[in-house]
Amino acid sequence: MKYRYETFGGIIASEDPPFLAFVDREYMRERGLAASPLWSGPEEIKILTAPTEVHLSVTNRCPASCGHCYMGAGEADPGELGTEAFKEALGRLAKLGVFHVAMGGGEALVREDLFELAAHAREVGLVPNLTTSGHLMTPRIAEQMTVFGQVNVSVDAVGGHSGYRDPSHFAKADEAITALLGAGVPTGINCVVGNRNFEGLPALFEYAMKKGVNELELLRLKPAGRGGPVYAKEKTTYEQNKRLVPLLEDLGHSCDVVPKIDCSFVPMLAYHRPDKEALYGMATFGCEAGNVLLGGRSDGKISGCSFLEDTSLTVFDLEKAWTSSEELTLLRQVAQKIAEPCAGCDYLDICKGGCHAVSKYVTGDLSAPDPDCPFVVEFERRGALL
Repeated sequence: MKYRYETFGGIIASEDPPFLAFVDREYMRERGLAASPLWSGPEEIKILTAPTEVHLSVTNRCPASCGHCYMGAGEADPGELGTEAFKEALGRLAKLGVFHVAMGGGEALVREDLFELAAHAREVGLVPNLTTSGHLMTPRIAEQMTVFGQVNVSVDAVGGHSGYRDPSHFAKADEAITALLGAGVPTGINCVVGNRNFEGLPALFEYAMKKGVNELELLRLKPAGRGGPVYAKEKTTYEQNKRLVPLLEDLGHSCDVVPKIDCSFVPMLAYHRPDKEALYGMATFGCEAGNVLLGGRSDGKISGCSFLEDTSLTVFDLEKAWTSSEELTLLRQVAQKIAEPCAGCDYLDICKGGCHAVSKYVTGDLSAPDPDCPFVVEFERRGALL
């Protein structure tokens, strides 16, 4: 089990079973760990000493050309890092104290050195995970995937109902999942959820149960890359956003598949008023761009998350710029400037005002409340009636 100190206590991470938890100082002491100089002040969550996870696009090249791709993947980024430069970047992240690197693309398997990079991540103390379309997967390649802690294959809908991808995608993804499970690789599914495929979620959970994957992670469709022009038409509706969490609870139990949501769906979770202490313990937060999470492009450029514009920083600047960067500081302070109804919401310290990539795209204001949060929709409807 790995750990690192923070002002509130620390963060512990395990790969078997996989989890990451924020714990208080008392828990750290009970584990036999000495007090940290970080504990000299109040026991509160501030800026972390480093992100817990960095989402790294190892390449922007991709053969799939999905119409909703938030990276706008297809052609290579100018200045894509070579093998040695990428290894250096991984070493820098490990030195900072990052726990996980989520490798993706584009299509990561386009890189011939992918497994060399993943092995190096292991060597420096990072847990590499992978997201893939499955297009280039073979049984032989699947056998090499054991270097990753988790491999998730992108599937938006079952069968010919391809969701937001080419109709031929499902068959390729299904073959990839079969190969990965056959090789003993921890395998899950990533599903981009919008209004087009929302009603197909029960069928997707049934499929996930029959295949035997270990998780099904739902990712909210974002207005980034090629997803921007289609967002207004394809986003989940108010009614769907209200139904999401109860639906996942039912499907998770009936299909015995672990459902997960990304941070942009946390407003929909908060709408049902879950236990806040449990959310803290499981490190379940809304937008933590520039703090818990960072995004990185294949040329080394850093963003608060993969759905926000790049900052002026690269991964090689982070050690010096982590606490001093004005751009990252702006992202961390977004929730402090947010308007009603978020300003008075009991879940603001967890939700952070929702997805600020959505806020920026829809309203032009990074610090505006997430316009698709059910609380926000209902607040605006009440205002319109006055």
